[in-house]
Amino acid sequence: MTGDRPAPAMQGLYVIIDPQVTVAKAALQGGARVLQLRDKLRDKGETLPLARTLKDLCTEYGATLIINDHADLASIVNAHGLHVGQGDLPVVEARKVLHSWQVIGRSNHSREELADSLAQGADHVAFGSIYATSTKVSADTSRPVGPEGLGAARKMTDLPLVAIGGINAENIEAVMKAGADAVCVTAAVGLAEDPEEAARRLVRRIEEAGGRV
Repeated sequence: MTGDRPAPAMQGLYVIIDPQVTVAKAALQGGARVLQLRDKLRDKGETLPLARTLKDLCTEYGATLIINDHADLASIVNAHGLHVGQGDLPVVEARKVLHSWQVIGRSNHSREELADSLAQGADHVAFGSIYATSTKVSADTSRPVGPEGLGAARKMTDLPLVAIGGINAENIEAVMKAGADAVCVTAAVGLAEDPEEAARRLVRRIEEAGGRV
Protein backbone atom coordinates (compact mmCIF):
# COMPACT_ATOMS: atom_id res chain seq x y z
CA MET A 1 0.00 0.00 0.00
CA THR A 2 1.37 3.38 -0.99
CA GLY A 3 -0.68 5.45 1.42
CA ASP A 4 -2.44 7.12 -1.50
CA ARG A 5 -6.19 7.42 -1.47
CA PRO A 6 -8.85 7.64 -4.15
CA ALA A 7 -9.16 10.90 -6.05
CA PRO A 8 -11.21 13.69 -4.49
CA ALA A 9 -14.50 14.54 -6.16
CA MET A 10 -14.27 15.39 -9.86
CA GLN A 11 -15.55 18.95 -9.68
CA GLY A 12 -14.68 22.58 -10.23
CA LEU A 13 -11.87 23.76 -12.48
CA TYR A 14 -9.90 21.07 -14.38
CA VAL A 15 -6.77 22.32 -16.18
CA ILE A 16 -4.78 20.46 -18.82
CA ILE A 17 -1.04 21.07 -18.40
CA ASP A 18 0.77 20.69 -21.70
CA PRO A 19 3.32 20.64 -19.87
CA GLN A 20 4.53 23.58 -17.74
CA VAL A 21 5.16 23.39 -14.00
CA THR A 22 4.80 27.14 -13.59
CA VAL A 23 1.32 27.06 -15.12
CA ALA A 24 0.42 24.04 -12.99
CA LYS A 25 1.34 25.79 -9.75
CA ALA A 26 -0.43 28.98 -10.80
CA ALA A 27 -3.58 27.02 -11.67
CA LEU A 28 -3.57 25.33 -8.27
CA GLN A 29 -2.97 28.62 -6.49
CA GLY A 30 -5.93 30.02 -8.40
CA GLY A 31 -8.18 27.22 -7.16
CA ALA A 32 -8.02 24.47 -9.80
CA ARG A 33 -9.18 21.16 -8.35
CA VAL A 34 -7.88 18.83 -11.10
CA LEU A 35 -4.74 18.84 -13.26
CA GLN A 36 -4.21 16.61 -16.26
CA LEU A 37 -0.68 16.07 -17.55
CA ARG A 38 -0.72 15.76 -21.33
CA ASP A 39 2.74 15.54 -22.89
CA LYS A 40 2.58 14.63 -26.58
CA LEU A 41 6.11 15.68 -27.50
CA ARG A 42 8.54 13.92 -25.19
CA ASP A 43 9.33 10.29 -24.43
CA LYS A 44 7.83 8.87 -21.26
CA GLY A 45 11.24 8.71 -19.59
CA GLU A 46 11.50 12.48 -19.96
CA THR A 47 7.93 13.04 -18.78
CA LEU A 48 8.32 10.92 -15.63
CA PRO A 49 10.12 13.57 -13.47
CA LEU A 50 7.49 16.15 -14.40
CA ALA A 51 4.70 13.73 -13.51
CA ARG A 52 6.27 13.19 -10.09
CA THR A 53 6.61 16.93 -9.55
CA LEU A 54 2.95 17.48 -10.45
CA LYS A 55 1.89 14.68 -8.11
CA ASP A 56 3.71 16.39 -5.26
CA LEU A 57 2.09 19.72 -6.14
CA CYS A 58 -1.37 18.19 -6.25
CA THR A 59 -0.79 16.53 -2.90
CA GLU A 60 0.29 19.88 -1.43
CA TYR A 61 -2.85 21.61 -2.70
CA GLY A 62 -5.28 18.75 -2.11
CA ALA A 63 -5.97 18.46 -5.83
CA THR A 64 -6.39 15.55 -8.24
CA LEU A 65 -3.71 14.53 -10.76
CA ILE A 66 -4.79 12.74 -13.93
CA ILE A 67 -2.27 11.40 -16.47
CA ASN A 68 -3.28 11.49 -20.13
CA ASP A 69 -2.96 8.29 -22.18
CA HIS A 70 -0.14 6.54 -20.30
CA ALA A 71 -1.44 4.01 -17.77
CA ASP A 72 2.10 2.98 -16.84
CA LEU A 73 3.09 6.53 -15.90
CA ALA A 74 -0.12 6.97 -13.90
CA SER A 75 0.64 3.78 -11.99
CA ILE A 76 4.31 4.58 -11.37
CA VAL A 77 3.75 8.05 -9.92
CA ASN A 78 0.57 7.07 -8.03
CA ALA A 79 -1.50 9.68 -9.85
CA HIS A 80 -5.15 9.75 -8.88
CA GLY A 81 -6.12 8.46 -12.28
CA LEU A 82 -5.81 8.15 -16.04
CA HIS A 83 -7.56 9.83 -18.95
CA VAL A 84 -8.02 7.99 -22.23
CA GLY A 85 -9.37 8.98 -25.62
CA GLN A 86 -11.49 6.98 -28.00
CA GLY A 87 -8.42 5.46 -29.66
CA ASP A 88 -6.49 4.69 -26.48
CA LEU A 89 -6.54 1.61 -24.26
CA PRO A 90 -10.06 0.35 -23.48
CA VAL A 91 -11.03 1.00 -19.88
CA VAL A 92 -10.94 -2.67 -18.89
CA GLU A 93 -7.41 -3.08 -20.26
CA ALA A 94 -6.14 0.10 -18.64
CA ARG A 95 -7.37 -1.14 -15.26
CA LYS A 96 -4.96 -4.07 -15.53
CA VAL A 97 -2.08 -1.60 -15.31
CA LEU A 98 -3.49 0.79 -12.70
CA HIS A 99 -3.81 0.43 -8.95
CA SER A 100 -7.27 -0.60 -7.80
CA TRP A 101 -7.98 2.85 -6.32
CA GLN A 102 -7.07 4.83 -9.45
CA VAL A 103 -9.88 6.24 -11.57
CA ILE A 104 -10.31 6.38 -15.34
CA GLY A 105 -11.92 9.15 -17.37
CA ARG A 106 -12.71 8.88 -21.08
CA SER A 107 -13.22 11.47 -23.83
CA ASN A 108 -16.48 11.56 -25.79
CA HIS A 109 -17.67 13.64 -28.73
CA SER A 110 -21.15 12.18 -29.23
CA ARG A 111 -23.88 10.39 -27.32
CA GLU A 112 -22.89 7.15 -29.05
CA GLU A 113 -19.33 7.43 -27.77
CA LEU A 114 -20.61 8.34 -24.34
CA ALA A 115 -22.81 5.24 -24.26
CA ASP A 116 -19.75 3.13 -25.11
CA SER A 117 -17.69 4.76 -22.34
CA LEU A 118 -20.43 4.03 -19.85
CA ALA A 119 -20.58 0.42 -21.01
CA GLN A 120 -16.82 0.13 -20.59
CA GLY A 121 -17.08 1.24 -16.97
CA ALA A 122 -15.39 4.65 -16.99
CA ASP A 123 -15.40 6.40 -13.61
CA HIS A 124 -16.03 9.84 -15.10
CA VAL A 125 -16.61 11.12 -18.62
CA ALA A 126 -15.51 14.15 -20.62
CA PHE A 127 -17.84 15.56 -23.25
CA GLY A 128 -17.15 18.12 -25.97
CA SER A 129 -16.12 20.13 -27.74
CA ILE A 130 -18.73 22.40 -26.18
CA TYR A 131 -17.61 25.45 -28.15
CA ALA A 132 -15.28 25.95 -31.11
CA THR A 133 -11.64 25.49 -30.17
CA SER A 134 -8.27 25.16 -31.86
CA THR A 135 -6.95 22.58 -29.39
CA LYS A 136 -6.90 18.80 -29.83
CA VAL A 137 -10.35 18.13 -28.40
CA SER A 138 -12.02 19.31 -31.60
CA ALA A 139 -10.02 17.06 -33.92
CA ASP A 140 -12.53 14.19 -33.75
CA THR A 141 -15.73 16.18 -34.02
CA SER A 142 -17.19 18.12 -36.92
CA ARG A 143 -18.91 20.83 -34.90
CA PRO A 144 -19.30 21.94 -31.27
CA VAL A 145 -22.10 20.28 -29.32
CA GLY A 146 -22.98 23.40 -27.34
CA PRO A 147 -24.59 23.50 -23.89
CA GLU A 148 -27.60 21.71 -25.39
CA GLY A 149 -25.48 18.70 -26.31
CA LEU A 150 -23.94 18.72 -22.86
CA GLY A 151 -27.41 18.74 -21.35
CA ALA A 152 -28.30 15.66 -23.39
CA ALA A 153 -25.15 13.94 -22.11
CA ARG A 154 -26.11 14.88 -18.56
CA LYS A 155 -29.38 12.99 -18.94
CA MET A 156 -27.48 9.82 -19.90
CA THR A 157 -25.43 9.43 -16.73
CA ASP A 158 -25.03 10.30 -13.07
CA LEU A 159 -21.25 9.91 -13.32
CA PRO A 160 -19.11 13.02 -12.92
CA LEU A 161 -19.37 14.94 -16.21
CA VAL A 162 -16.45 17.05 -17.41
CA ALA A 163 -17.22 19.68 -20.05
CA ILE A 164 -14.37 20.50 -22.43
CA GLY A 165 -13.66 22.63 -25.48
CA GLY A 166 -13.59 26.39 -25.98
CA ILE A 167 -14.77 27.21 -22.46
CA ASN A 168 -13.82 30.54 -20.91
CA ALA A 169 -15.03 32.97 -18.26
CA GLU A 170 -17.58 34.48 -20.63
CA ASN A 171 -19.41 31.24 -21.52
CA ILE A 172 -18.80 29.07 -18.48
CA GLU A 173 -22.13 29.88 -16.79
CA ALA A 174 -24.15 28.18 -19.54
CA VAL A 175 -21.89 25.13 -19.30
CA MET A 176 -22.45 24.78 -15.56
CA LYS A 177 -26.20 25.26 -15.90
CA ALA A 178 -26.24 22.49 -18.55
CA GLY A 179 -25.05 20.05 -15.91
CA ALA A 180 -21.25 19.96 -15.86
CA ASP A 181 -19.60 18.83 -12.65
CA ALA A 182 -16.17 20.04 -13.79
CA VAL A 183 -14.98 22.36 -16.52
CA CYS A 184 -11.79 21.47 -18.38
CA VAL A 185 -9.66 24.20 -19.97
CA THR A 186 -6.26 24.49 -21.59
CA ALA A 187 -5.78 27.85 -23.28
CA ALA A 188 -8.02 29.80 -20.88
CA VAL A 189 -5.38 29.27 -18.17
CA GLY A 190 -2.25 28.06 -19.94
CA LEU A 191 -2.11 30.93 -22.45
CA ALA A 192 -3.35 33.63 -20.08
CA GLU A 193 -1.04 36.53 -19.23
CA ASP A 194 -1.65 35.73 -15.55
CA PRO A 195 -2.58 32.02 -15.24
CA GLU A 196 -3.27 32.23 -11.51
CA GLU A 197 -5.71 35.11 -11.89
CA ALA A 198 -7.31 33.43 -14.92
CA ALA A 199 -7.88 30.28 -12.87
CA ARG A 200 -9.24 32.29 -9.96
CA ARG A 201 -11.71 34.06 -12.23
CA LEU A 202 -12.93 30.79 -13.72
CA VAL A 203 -13.36 29.28 -10.26
CA ARG A 204 -15.35 32.33 -9.19
CA ARG A 205 -17.61 32.03 -12.23
CA ILE A 206 -18.16 28.31 -11.56
CA GLU A 207 -19.17 29.11 -7.99
CA GLU A 208 -21.46 31.94 -9.11
CA ALA A 209 -23.19 29.50 -11.47
CA GLY A 210 -23.92 27.14 -8.59
CA GLY A 211 -21.08 24.68 -9.15
CA ARG A 212 -18.96 23.04 -6.48
CA VAL A 213 -15.39 24.28 -6.29
